[in-house]
Amino acid sequence: MTEEVGVVRRIVWREVLPWLIIFRAFRISISLPVLTLATVGWLLTPLGAQIASSLFLGNEELSTTEWAISLNDTFGGTESLHAVPGVSTAASTSNPLIHVYQHFTDPFVQLFDRSNTVRETAYHLFRGLWSIAIWAFFAGAITRIATVQLGREERVGLRNAVGYATRQYGWSFVAPLFPLFGVFLASLPLVALGFVMRADVGMIVAGVLWPLALVGGLVLTILLLGLLAGWPLMWPTISSEEHGDAFEAFSRSFSYVFQRPLQYAFYLLIAGLIGGLGWILVTQVSEAVIELTYYATSWGATNDRVELIPFGSYTGSLGTGVNLMRLVNGLVRIIAMAFNFSFFFCTLSAIYLVLRRDVDKTDFDEVFVEDDKQQYSLPPLESEEAGSPKVVATPETEKDDHAAASTDEETGA
Repeated sequence: MTEEVGVVRRIVWREVLPWLIIFRAFRISISLPVLTLATVGWLLTPLGAQIASSLFLGNEELSTTEWAISLNDTFGGTESLHAVPGVSTAASTSNPLIHVYQHFTDPFVQLFDRSNTVRETAYHLFRGLWSIAIWAFFAGAITRIATVQLGREERVGLRNAVGYATRQYGWSFVAPLFPLFGVFLASLPLVALGFVMRADVGMIVAGVLWPLALVGGLVLTILLLGLLAGWPLMWPTISSEEHGDAFEAFSRSFSYVFQRPLQYAFYLLIAGLIGGLGWILVTQVSEAVIELTYYATSWGATNDRVELIPFGSYTGSLGTGVNLMRLVNGLVRIIAMAFNFSFFFCTLSAIYLVLRRDVDKTDFDEVFVEDDKQQYSLPPLESEEAGSPKVVATPETEKDDHAAASTDEETGA
């Protein structure tokens, strides 16, 4: 009796090592539609810090946030800051995951500084809300492209992604604020206790109730830990699920963080390594584009003439031309900075799909696509004159009937 020997002809790595889809996030993050969305979002982001500074800090106090400095250096500043060829302000940015994470969390972390004045609190709150308002749209479109391409291996056009993000914008904006509303409600009893503590006798009452106050602090801590770790998963949730809303984004992100903390940390570590290498590649390519342009034009214009572009301040026709060239150079560096955001949201989309598979046992390809719902839904029913229902012919049903008739004719039925 012959013994059959099994031969492995193909390994489905998505099944063996599902977290390998994280590596595919880099390729999606440098695609033209995703980089375009990230670039526009990055250009709009610094406006929030400038508006908040003028509204709450006064015109005499300039915004010193990273966003405003980066934009000023790129557009309004002079390239004399780049004393070393090939090094820009963008080069000082940390790993994309760390940079974008701090970018979103810093304003809200600053809210918990007890020394803040009312105006400073309003300043930080406005910055945070502005950032969420901008990226609820652009991150929604980016994560939509990433989840469909990573999960279903299908491409989503820029127009479709923008349309989907527009329809889901309300939930995308509310989702990160949903846990903060819970923090606000949980802190109300502690605020009331604080008013009691204003009196000397009230300190005795507070001392008696302090164990309960610490329980309230524990609730606040759990909510904030879940929010700090899970908010990057909220927008991929809304982009992937058919009924994606703020509550589902909140429940899934908290569930995945607390049920799979070690896996989540491992996936973030892998993504951080890829992001660091990708950031080096993107910045070097962007600076190479500028430096090689300088080099090629110097053969015709002489090196002394080209050196006028990155250094010095000029007026007249010379100043106009130099400023235009600096503006275009700034756009190149803006696109490089925007890579941080495109990579962040594409990578977290991949991590969300992997965590969903680990926790809920949901396959990657179970990403909601509106065309599928229309394709597999029942055709509408209408009533005939006699009152009996009939199926209304649609282009899809007519196509299916025609295909079935053709098959019957070929088989001789």
